[in-house]
Amino acid sequence: MNRSQKKTTSTRDARRLLVISYHFPPDGAIGGQRWAGLSKHLARLGWEVHVITASAAGPEQPIPNVQRHVHRRRRTLDDVYKVVAGRLRQRSSTDQQLQPEYSDRPRSSLLRPIAAVRRVLAGSMYFPDGGRGWVGAAAGAARALLRERKFDVVVTSGPPHSSHFAGLAATIGGGPQFWIDMRDPWSLTHGLGAPPDWFVRAERFMLRRLERLVFPRATKVIVNTQQFALALREAEPELDVVCLPNGVDREQLPQRDPGAVKQGSIAYVGTLYVGRNLSSVCAAMQQLLCDKPEAAATLRLDVAGAMDPRHQRQFEADVAAAGLTSVVNLHGLLPRSQALELLSRSHLSLVLAQNQPMQVPAKLYESVSLGIPTLVIAEEMSAAACEARRIGAMTLDAANVEGLRLVFEDMLAGRIPTRIEPRTPIAYEHLAQEWDYLLRESLKEGIAESSSHVSPRLEALDEPTARPSA
Repeated sequence: MNRSQKKTTSTRDARRLLVISYHFPPDGAIGGQRWAGLSKHLARLGWEVHVITASAAGPEQPIPNVQRHVHRRRRTLDDVYKVVAGRLRQRSSTDQQLQPEYSDRPRSSLLRPIAAVRRVLAGSMYFPDGGRGWVGAAAGAARALLRERKFDVVVTSGPPHSSHFAGLAATIGGGPQFWIDMRDPWSLTHGLGAPPDWFVRAERFMLRRLERLVFPRATKVIVNTQQFALALREAEPELDVVCLPNGVDREQLPQRDPGAVKQGSIAYVGTLYVGRNLSSVCAAMQQLLCDKPEAAATLRLDVAGAMDPRHQRQFEADVAAAGLTSVVNLHGLLPRSQALELLSRSHLSLVLAQNQPMQVPAKLYESVSLGIPTLVIAEEMSAAACEARRIGAMTLDAANVEGLRLVFEDMLAGRIPTRIEPRTPIAYEHLAQEWDYLLRESLKEGIAESSSHVSPRLEALDEPTARPSA
């Protein structure tokens, strides 16, 4: 097929997709990377993509056939509360992307009722999630776009999962197909890491009711792990659940210079929260240095990313107890470009996914796509461990300290190369083709279903008139 034929086919087969995603680059949230990559490559496959988001555009060149519609999140009572509370505590409020810190310290019987009331009020101001204050604007923008032009499919991306209500409000009463893309579970993992008390159970119950309100109205529900797909199909057997994994946009990654790789360096670039910790890594490094003190000349651990106060205290205590102060570098929260550069210079990348049976950290795909030998620390049958084995990363349980020590020893001895290749395509360039096929097949099915409801009389009128014979 020549170029003119390709252009004609692309124009004839052009489809229009409306994506509603709170996060979108350059806001820095890893959740926005999925649809940033998919939008760009779907546009190259002939789709016209419109994205409604709370994230304003940066200085980057706009992507052809991808239009951004920015609608800011309005200020909510929860925002005011956090500002006031932060001033009272004389410190900045905690990053909203982190889970709240749950204290195990016992409270006096007199303070417990006050703490309970405070918790209920704070939760009610934030419920159901950080998208509160944006959903109405996103829904209005979506309905306005649907009035202006014809869209084939509306896709909502969460978390924050409240964005799905914007898609529901936009498509209610008819219109294009409504798809829900869930990067993470919703009620199934709400309050992960919190004590399963009455408050968390009540929130999960209410979120479950919200799920049952929005899920049945979706043509398809997309998830990114098989474990989540199985759990959702069991909970909602009538849903059309499809698993389409995450990936990476290779064009947004730096070129890895083999000469710049620091032999014996380990990097963890990500957030420490809920069940994630580096305790077993510190213990394994301590064992290795006790057995081979000379390894201290090359062994390094670089840690970059956000930590809530409890996790930072734990990490600093682990480093001090293991005597690793001289071989551990804590970089704090870095801009994405700097974090990727740090990662690309490392010999081994760590991905933490403890106690997350249905989720896969996006950093796994970045590390493997960069060609970095990657070790996922997670339970053997978890989604992250299964995905690691599928795409070519190593995996160990956090309790296997001896196994971690052996991996680090192999790295220092040169038995782990400084570069690997993915076992299977993980770039959004490839995954967009799967999305394109699924979208087009669903649209064909929708047309066929609509035709099956046409009355026999109308079908007869639609039949071509027989031509007279020559």
